[in-house]
Amino acid sequence: MKKSNLLIFVFILIGSICSCGERSSRNDKDLEFEFVMVDSLVIDILKTVRILDFHPEKELYLIVPQMSMEGHFMIIDKAGEVVAENTLAEGPDSFGLVTARMGFVGDEIMVVTEGSTYLYDLNLKVQRSFTFEQGIRFRLINFTRDNLSTFRTNDGAIAAVVNMNDAFLQRYPEDYFDTLNMVHLQNARTGEVNKGGKLDESSAFKQGAFIPFMDNPIYFSDLNSTFISSMLWGDSILYQLDPNDNFKIANKIHLERIAPNKLITVPWEEATRAAVQEHRANNNRFGGAFSEIVGYGDEVIVGYRTGSDPNTVFENPSEEQQQLETNSRKKYHFLIRDGVQVGKPIEWTLPGKILLNVGPNRYLQYGDQAELHEYEKDYQCYYIYELREKS
Repeated sequence: MKKSNLLIFVFILIGSICSCGERSSRNDKDLEFEFVMVDSLVIDILKTVRILDFHPEKELYLIVPQMSMEGHFMIIDKAGEVVAENTLAEGPDSFGLVTARMGFVGDEIMVVTEGSTYLYDLNLKVQRSFTFEQGIRFRLINFTRDNLSTFRTNDGAIAAVVNMNDAFLQRYPEDYFDTLNMVHLQNARTGEVNKGGKLDESSAFKQGAFIPFMDNPIYFSDLNSTFISSMLWGDSILYQLDPNDNFKIANKIHLERIAPNKLITVPWEEATRAAVQEHRANNNRFGGAFSEIVGYGDEVIVGYRTGSDPNTVFENPSEEQQQLETNSRKKYHFLIRDGVQVGKPIEWTLPGKILLNVGPNRYLQYGDQAELHEYEKDYQCYYIYELREKS
């Protein structure tokens, strides 16, 4: 073959490889997924329960009866049978009432409260506690703000994300998001806390303006994760941070904010607690929010809800008009795999919400029983879905 012909052949081959790579990338973004029901969790307990966490290896659920002022926590197996229970509001094993996060850390259970963290065994008996003080914007009794994220460090230690990052400050200084450590990772054995993870200029919160009430963070990681995924409600960037490399940003994934998404921003010099309170209702009502995240390992799905459509908002609305506004708020999930978004946003049209992962590519639907079922059952039943590519 002549040299000129050989060069032409090489260029064509390289072009074909690049073209295939680009086409594959485009096709990945064009994929469509759907949630398919594959199983269910049946709980033969009269009281409605809140499901707090799932132990994937032992297939155990941590639950608490709804509106339980006595702090009656239970562990059930996948058949819905109670295997352990204890009252944790009072007595020798108590932590009190206010809970920020609670979940399995290996074969123990960690409870994150306002001033301490507590470790329990799988019989719900307290083992040890550590001081960890933080400011919490919302105080909940026997319920958690979000799922507890765990992480296994390079030395084999198990840790958990314990901070909320949502305390009100009297004034939000201009350097607030420069000094903020996104992740406070606490060793479950020693109580040592390592902090790190900074927003960079990609974040909407580094653009010289503040978005009131939308600085709430979401987190996900588990013992199979390489990174901790974190995002603020009002942002468009999902950060994946590497705790084993000084919380270095490993991946930044830009996610589309789907309309309606009418957010109020204020200049930094007006970023006060009063401004948060003033604009909270409208930002919560009309702004889109990345407010949920679940996953297994480094594959996560990020939940997004749109704001209300302003065209459906009326003064002194009737019941029908109020329902029209409610229906205008849509829910979507973004699938993240290998540090990139895969497929189109997946609209969630089912009742309730995805609460947590119950194994690889298994998601537990949670909601009021009257919402989830067409007819009344004499037991509680929560469906488990798998995410599948549409044919």
